[in-house]
Amino acid sequence: MDVRFHCEKRVRRSGKKSKHGVLETCPTVLQVLRLNPEHGLVIPRFDDLRKMRLQVPGLNVGKSGGCRLIDSIKEMDEALHIVFLDTYFKGEKEDLTTGEYRDLQASASTVFAQPTLFEWE
Repeated sequence: MDVRFHCEKRVRRSGKKSKHGVLETCPTVLQVLRLNPEHGLVIPRFDDLRKMRLQVPGLNVGKSGGCRLIDSIKEMDEALHIVFLDTYFKGEKEDLTTGEYRDLQASASTVFAQPTLFEWE
């Protein structure tokens, strides 16, 4: 099945601003998700959101102290669409709040409604 990637604008902005080089891990993440689109953990009470732990080059703390990536997956138009919704460093924030997860669900709905506006470059 064809896998297409989309990126919420806040992820792109935070990745560019990151002093830890988060965007350098993106090719690896894309490759992993092409092979196993459901990689990561389903977030309890938010079944359409998944959380993936990432080791970030330049941070020598391993996956447990690295970056978290929140994504959502939906099958549409004979393709699997994966949208990257948020990234954050565990050292800066332990977890997202319920309200933040709800906002991410709303963002995912917006992206899935018009996926071509959020194509991964």
